[in-house]
Amino acid sequence: MSKSTIEAQAIREKCLANAESLVSVAERELDKNVDHVCFHLALLGLEEIGKAIMVSASFTVSLGDKERGDLGEEFDEHEKKIFWALWGGSMKQGAITKESIEQAQHLSKTLHARRLLYLYVDPSGTTDGQAEIKDGEAKNLTELVRARLEIEKLNKMVDEFDDEDVKVLTWFFHAIRDEEQAKLIFNMASLKKFEELGNGKDWMKWLKETFDKEETRMRELAQKEISRPRPEGEEAWIPKYKMTVRIQSQSHSIRNDKPFTKWNEGMKDIKLRKSDRKEAKHHAKAEMIMELTIPKGVHLTQVWNYGLFMAKTFISALNVATCGLFWWYISKDIEKYYDEITDLEVDRTGNTKLRITPEKPLAIGWDEARMVLDENTMIRVSMAYALFMREPKKLKEFLETYAFALTIFSKIDIHLRLETNAFHEFFKALKAAFLAFNDWDGKTDMKEAMLKKFKEIGDFKELGDLIQMGIDLEPPPGKPQNITLTEIAAIKMYCDFYIQFQAKQYLEQLASQNPKQ
Repeated sequence: MSKSTIEAQAIREKCLANAESLVSVAERELDKNVDHVCFHLALLGLEEIGKAIMVSASFTVSLGDKERGDLGEEFDEHEKKIFWALWGGSMKQGAITKESIEQAQHLSKTLHARRLLYLYVDPSGTTDGQAEIKDGEAKNLTELVRARLEIEKLNKMVDEFDDEDVKVLTWFFHAIRDEEQAKLIFNMASLKKFEELGNGKDWMKWLKETFDKEETRMRELAQKEISRPRPEGEEAWIPKYKMTVRIQSQSHSIRNDKPFTKWNEGMKDIKLRKSDRKEAKHHAKAEMIMELTIPKGVHLTQVWNYGLFMAKTFISALNVATCGLFWWYISKDIEKYYDEITDLEVDRTGNTKLRITPEKPLAIGWDEARMVLDENTMIRVSMAYALFMREPKKLKEFLETYAFALTIFSKIDIHLRLETNAFHEFFKALKAAFLAFNDWDGKTDMKEAMLKKFKEIGDFKELGDLIQMGIDLEPPPGKPQNITLTEIAAIKMYCDFYIQFQAKQYLEQLASQNPKQ
């Protein structure tokens, strides 16, 4: 037995020894009014068994791929460890069935969900975990874990494998760790093929061959695209690619697809719809889908940059028109940097959880504004988008600076305090816009020019103070400012109002010059 095999075996034995300790305590404390705790301990033991199997899997993969044998991330995921404990044993024995995969997937999710239900006290008082567990449930799980543990104790590490088997297993382990590939591996068509072949080894071999063929086909297509001559004339505008972009909002709710009806009727290349994704995304109030059709004239090597330019231009128009915050994702720690806090003095069992947050969370009070993305707002989006697409050179500096400001704004959380940077970038964007529309010449008093122009737009009493804050940040030397999210939202809003005003004037002037357009 090689040195690496001995080391892997030692880790396996530690995992199984820990599983033994956990399940032994669970067996001892059954029927003593702590079955909910026994359920948790037994499930922890099952996770340790899963971890032991994952060590074996990781070692097998390392034989075929020295750089990618580690399953480290999966060791921290409860459901995956339970899945491996339930399914991995049958896989090692070559007794994989379609039913075993489906059962292990379902049972791993169910057991983890029940553990959370039984273990914790609901602060609202609607559920009591200890009372939720059914008679005999902890006993059944403990017996299952004991049986799996005794079987796994009999398995030993080996380091002699058929080269082809190692290649297939290596590919399979990596594939199921990839979210998109795993969906294809465990979909109905794949499992039906499994049923047809009748054994796991042939199924994994078929999967690898299928994926390899598809990868070769895609590589050939990509090479063909790269090599094709650039189309000209009408052919260049034939739809060729479709790109899907998810956009999240921290400020606006999206109730349905109605706001996008007129946009979709009038816009050929960009179609919009409300996202149907159900899972919560931290502090995002809503999510929408942008479907971008890319014409044949855009070469494959330019698709990435073209898509990014179009998406940024549209998202900038969306932000300008709404005076809110839309970006690719809104996923931030604005109150907590920890998972949980337990008061050990009050409750040594660790079941009493505390939630400690700063007096003021690092967030803007968008909820109080109750902003909704509606048809009227989308009209303003259309106007801003038309301006940006018709005058990209004129507004180049504004668009780049504004998009960079949005990037910073969307990333601010307790780990990354960039309030001053975000404010300064929005202020620079406002300056760039004033220069682009000749409302300031870059030499005369900037504050005076801005205040004069904004009098045409509305009555903004605090604007002068915000402009001065921006001026004070300008080098040299740049005075330190006490800038919060409130000031950032305010300077962004003035950027938005100014561009809305200019877009309206621009399109009105365009309409007067071309009445039929």
